[in-house]
Amino acid sequence: MLIDPFSPARGRGQGRRASWLGALLTALLLALGALVVPVAASAAEGDVGVEGPSHTGTGTPTGSKRATSSLWFNDGLWWGNLWDTASADFHIFRFDTATSSWADTGVATDPRASTHHDVLWDGSTLYVASYRFLGDGLPAEPGFPTTMRRYSYNATSKTYTLLSSTQINNSRVEILTIDKDSTGRVWATWQQGSQIYLNVTGTDGKTWGTPFPHPASLSPEGLSNVSVDDTSAVIAFDGNKVGVMWSRQVGDSTDGMYWSYHVDGASNTSWTDPVAAVSGLNSGDDHMNLKWLDSSGGRVFAAVKTSYTAASEPLIQLLALDNASSQWTKHTIATVAECPNRVTVLIDESTQRLRTFATYPKPGGTTNAGVCTSTGGAIYEKSVPLSNIDFSTATKIPRIVDADQYVHNVTSTKQNLNSAARGTANSGALVLADANATNRYWHFYDSSVGSGGAGPAPTDTTAPTVTGTSPADGTTSVAAAADGTASFSEAMNPATVTASTFTLTAQGSSTSVEAAVALDSTSRIATLNPTADLAAGTTYTATIRGGSTGVKDAAGNALASDKTWTFTTAAAGGTSTTATLTATADSYVSSGAPGTNYGAGTALWVDGSPLEAAYLKFDLSAYAGRTIESATLQLTSAENGSTGKQNVKLVADDSWTEGGITYTNAPAPGTSIGTLGPTAINTRYSVPLTVTGLAGKLGQQLSLVIDSSSSDGLLLSSKEAGSTLAPTLVLTLK
Repeated sequence: MLIDPFSPARGRGQGRRASWLGALLTALLLALGALVVPVAASAAEGDVGVEGPSHTGTGTPTGSKRATSSLWFNDGLWWGNLWDTASADFHIFRFDTATSSWADTGVATDPRASTHHDVLWDGSTLYVASYRFLGDGLPAEPGFPTTMRRYSYNATSKTYTLLSSTQINNSRVEILTIDKDSTGRVWATWQQGSQIYLNVTGTDGKTWGTPFPHPASLSPEGLSNVSVDDTSAVIAFDGNKVGVMWSRQVGDSTDGMYWSYHVDGASNTSWTDPVAAVSGLNSGDDHMNLKWLDSSGGRVFAAVKTSYTAASEPLIQLLALDNASSQWTKHTIATVAECPNRVTVLIDESTQRLRTFATYPKPGGTTNAGVCTSTGGAIYEKSVPLSNIDFSTATKIPRIVDADQYVHNVTSTKQNLNSAARGTANSGALVLADANATNRYWHFYDSSVGSGGAGPAPTDTTAPTVTGTSPADGTTSVAAAADGTASFSEAMNPATVTASTFTLTAQGSSTSVEAAVALDSTSRIATLNPTADLAAGTTYTATIRGGSTGVKDAAGNALASDKTWTFTTAAAGGTSTTATLTATADSYVSSGAPGTNYGAGTALWVDGSPLEAAYLKFDLSAYAGRTIESATLQLTSAENGSTGKQNVKLVADDSWTEGGITYTNAPAPGTSIGTLGPTAINTRYSVPLTVTGLAGKLGQQLSLVIDSSSSDGLLLSSKEAGSTLAPTLVLTLK
């Protein structure tokens, strides 16, 4: 297939129409039967950003109402769902940051020209929802299937392969979006018949049920009964929930943007009563773009448009949900006087900033400069810190300007930027827009990690916390030779973690046990090692001191208050005891997304194709000097059993962390000490382990890996799924 001879850029302001020399070169290469390589071209005066490939043959290929996303970041690369003019299909394109240009991979995502798309990359699978779209104010039309295609990714060849294509609904709609919950189910939402509609797959992520209206349409208030011009968007958030936001424009005080959520695992129709994120006459419009940030209290952010008309009133706003209080706040991004339109929000995790991109009137010095129109203009950015959402002083920076045409409909990714935990480390930022008059894509790429000219990262003001202890609070029959440990939420100042801030005291005593205290800066684990064995049959209290005289993180923030826990040592000459230990860390790794970390998820995948393996860590430091009589690993299958077998293996290297392990850096599996399978769904299993393989780990950390050669993958619950489902290790000890 011939690549369209568009102009790659050398930097901001480059990438205009191909010159006659480029056209001549293309003709010569065609005559020779060679593949066309993109050639550089000069930039027109006043251009900002880079002009990309042609999309002749389809209109508004980046969507129109900003709820949808066309880009994603995977394997250290940016990708996009773009129209290929030569084949008249939508294809997966790869972005080359070195030349700031797009390359067609030849993998088709939809052959229909008049379609819009919402793209989701979950770390191992690509989902592309494609729907025939309608204009404003038109009712949904039956007979036009909306499809969702799933693709696997091969990191070696850097190619995507189609896995399945299934139908979400059978209607032509204005907007449809998708997202995936923690159980593996993909949700979709749209407006149909003046109601907010939903559909959801099984836990296989592909088998769709029957579309249904949001249950609020049946309530007396009927707040999900909307106008024919309204739209909705879906987002997975808070680790175990899916939320839906929709606009309501019925011409009265109930106008606004409404929010409702579903807890993963509940019945399909079990949704919370709608609440107004913002309400009042003209307070809503059918433009919205949603993001969430787990590392900042699980907040949800919605960039939305209003229908206000007075010059000083907000036309685009940022709505922010505080999960702790369930309250929404609103922040004006731009007023009616600024004439903004079609806003997208991105979260830059490296600098904790909100970056908004929207269409504004074109700058001075270009064709149609300053003209306020709903058909386009130029793409500008406004950025603010998450800690102070105030756009009134934010600088408005031009990011995409075609000097002699309008640019419109900016889009990007569902993912947060520059986040190691989200698989987007060092992603920079990429946004894509459309110059419809010339049928050309335009993009802006910011290679800097998190800055974008938006200012320095905020100072760390978050207090550290103790995330785990050993022995755990209330543990009995602890070996007299055991050490005490505490894990911290962030890097600590070693000078503050000492024998005076980490102490151990026997019940009834006012004197601390003499001990050495050391901090491992890599694992963020502090260890208290008594100089002599503890007394048998005695209860001890461990304390990590907080406050101004206690432990502090690397930025100088103190632990808010003392952290204490107790444990009891084994009686002298005692009989066998049983210890039940919950995994202190767990995650899985995937060859399909070698750089992605899944430590925060509620599920652990084990599969032979792509290669996926679950890693578990248990703290055995309390059992030094004991003897293991038996060992059992308890695991819970989630909503995906397996006909295959899985192997439990020792891992010699315990340095991996839950938030840092990926397929690329995962330690190698060792000797097999147990097997599991076949398995059913939602079942608790006990896997006997070979004792000899564990004996040398008493008094240390124990790492295990679960892998398989079976292509029938198994989904296990992680510790984040709850204490009754978490992986546990049961030891019988002398």
